[in-house]
This record gives sequence, C-alpha cells and structure tokens, in this order.
Amino acid sequence: MQELEISKNIPTAVKKSSWKIPKSVFYPSVTLLIILIIWEICGRLQLIDPFMFSWPSKIFTEAIAFFISAEVFTHLAVSGMEVGIGFAMALIGIPIGLAMGYWKNLELAFDPFVTALYTTPMIALTPLFVLWFGLDTLSKVMMVFALSIFPILINTMSGVKMTDPSLIKAARSYGASRGQMFKEVILPSAIPFIITGIRLAIGRALIAVVVAEMLAGNIGIGYAIRHASELFQTAQYLAYVAVLMVLSVLLTELLKIFEKKIAPWRNL
Repeated sequence: MQELEISKNIPTAVKKSSWKIPKSVFYPSVTLLIILIIWEICGRLQLIDPFMFSWPSKIFTEAIAFFISAEVFTHLAVSGMEVGIGFAMALIGIPIGLAMGYWKNLELAFDPFVTALYTTPMIALTPLFVLWFGLDTLSKVMMVFALSIFPILINTMSGVKMTDPSLIKAARSYGASRGQMFKEVILPSAIPFIITGIRLAIGRALIAVVVAEMLAGNIGIGYAIRHASELFQTAQYLAYVAVLMVLSVLLTELLKIFEKKIAPWRNL
C-alpha cells in the first residue's frame, strides 16, 4: 500500500521524462537503422559488387579485425597528433577575427586577403606544402592549420559584427570602458559564431590530414585508406572511413557540450 501511495505522489512529468528518449537521439537512430538495413539487404541479395563497394556487416567485421589488432590505434595516434597541433595553431583565428571585427580599418586592410586565401583550393596546394615542409609531420600539421584557420577567423569576425547595437548603446550609456564593452557585450555575443567556426574547422581539419597523408605519408588514417584502396580491400577502406565519421561526430558532440557550458543562455 505504501509503495502505491509513493508512486501516486510522483509527478507525472517525472515519470514520463525518466523513460522518454530525446528526439535528437531517436530520429537519427531510426533513420540510420533503416539505411543500414536496406544497405545490408542489398548486399546480401548480391545487388552490390563487393569489389566496388561493401555492406555494413562486412565493414563491421573489418573494423573489429583491425581494432583487435590495434592497427587502427597506431594510425589514429599519428593523425590525432597532427590534427591536434594544427588545430591548436588555427585557434589563433579567434583573436584575429575579434580584432578584425572590432576595428573597421583592420578589416578593410586584410579582409580581401582573408577571402582570397579562404576561397583558394588548399588541397591542390598539398604538393607545395610537402615541398616546403617535407614528408614528415610538419607538412600535415601546416595543411591542417591552413584549412582550419579561416572558418574560425571569418565566423569570429562575423560574430563581432552581428553584436546587437542596442546592447552596445546600453553599455556605453552606463559608462562601460572599451575593455568592459569587449568582455561583457561583444565576446559573449560572438561565442556562438566562434563555436560554429570551430565546428566547420573540425571537418576541414580531418579532410586536410587525410589528403596530406594519402599523398605524402607512410602512417596515419589517410595512408591506411590509400593502402586499402590500392589493394582493393573495399570493406577495410570503408571501415577506416567509418572510423573517421564516428570520430568527427564525437568531436562535434563534445563541442556542443562545451558550448552549453560556456554559453548557457543559448539553451534558454
């Protein structure tokens, strides 16, 4: 009887929320499951040429095989180091973007060059990076840096320029100094744009390291993909690609969590 009384006292909203799957998890999971089932059926019915492509069960088997052998961790460690160093260097785009967004003359002086470099197909310059920085880690790091910095810089600059003018006027009316204005108004307003720039830069960083390792590497995920493709090991090739996809999703989700911590007002 006491248990029944206790259960009656629990709010209905609490009961429902403890069992409810978030829509942001449920819908993508169902979509992915449907795609994988259809893909697997096509493979089992031999509608897919295994020499040209593969299907989920074979890709999963290959992934398990090189996870057991720890081969993938060796490649991930090298690629992760190159992405980490290059991406950390690319974060200099944040203070540069803040400065260009805040000072109009600085934007006028450098914006055409930033636009020109951003629109340049950096991937086509990979052989030049190899010529300049050699076949070792430095060329991959510089490729990651070159592809990552501009999304961060441009989005940061846009965030500063999109600051609500009424907030700036209110801060000035209360006698805020330039430093206080920047810290209390402009920077918080630009944070969502900075996070967006970093999210875009993550994808470009992974592209950069894979392409650089494919063209001039003897270790790393890019090299492993190239090696598997040269041997026509399609399932293994796609397994490495799947590892990259999972890694990029995890990094993006971690970035979303970080944004919630530093900009909680965005979730209101």
